Amino acid sequence: MSFVRIIVNPRAGRGRALKVLDRAKKVLTQAGWQYETALTQAPGHAIEIARDSAEAGLPLVAAIGGDGTVNEVIQGISGTSTSLAIIPGGTGNDHARSLGIPLAPEKAAELLWQGKIINMDVGVERDRLFGCLVSIGFPVDVIDHTNKKKQVVKGSLAILSSVWQTLRNLRYYDVTITLDDRSISATTCGIFVLNTPSAGGGLRFSPNADVTDGLLDVVVIGKISIWDLIFTLPQVYTGSGRHLSHPAVDFYRCRKIRIDSPEPLPKMFDGEIIGQTPVEAALQPRALKVVAPVSHPAEGQPVSAGLETSAAAALTVATLPGL
Repeated sequence: MSFVRIIVNPRAGRGRALKVLDRAKKVLTQAGWQYETALTQAPGHAIEIARDSAEAGLPLVAAIGGDGTVNEVIQGISGTSTSLAIIPGGTGNDHARSLGIPLAPEKAAELLWQGKIINMDVGVERDRLFGCLVSIGFPVDVIDHTNKKKQVVKGSLAILSSVWQTLRNLRYYDVTITLDDRSISATTCGIFVLNTPSAGGGLRFSPNADVTDGLLDVVVIGKISIWDLIFTLPQVYTGSGRHLSHPAVDFYRCRKIRIDSPEPLPKMFDGEIIGQTPVEAALQPRALKVVAPVSHPAEGQPVSAGLETSAAAALTVATLPGL
């Protein structure tokens, strides 16, 4: 019998994560899985739980919450033998979207025995890891507005409303961008440093981004009229990549990047606003073991090959302090 520790942010998705947990537990029970639930108590707690899980030798943890919760679990297990399963329960759910993980909790949970484990690149910005992206400029403003709206509006509607509010007050910044060993100057309203195709609740800023290629995809948006930006944004949702050919958009791939600005600008990691510029980002190639659908193009092995544990072994796992 297999075992998974489920790390849950009960506040994610305005409490939706707890409903997702109930639905996932039902599927796991029907499949004969054993599980232990660990509810996070405060920001950063998921990092501790995930790290302790890896140190205890658990082969698998599942994260239920938004991208911030997934980010914290990545902080705790990246570079270890512990694999991550993602069961979406937040607002944007971009880690799940980028890997092709179903948003329905039951289907996402079924990947624990129907999916495969792939080795995914992890971004690192100074001492902080990210799965999807780090960004500056209007993406940060969108997240800030979205966080303030979550009490009254939820899901994609909150994000779309925040995008409109941000575009009405669009600001530009002078920056110096160093891509590997090449430096450029730019005036920009927003920069996306991406490891994954999706960010911002399904916006595919770099639809061909590969989480196993060891490269960061960088999208720089220069001076553009508000209406032009409004008409271009739908192209980002379709995943066509047409927006990358817009004259105001520059696209780069690199192994490392630094972004300097005369004034400190807030940074956003996987949906969480933390710290200020400069940005110094690179990748840890294939540092994270993550459960993905078998349809994902990256090579992997069946989940069962690496995660089969006996019921007796699962029952002897030490309970984490405070849980």
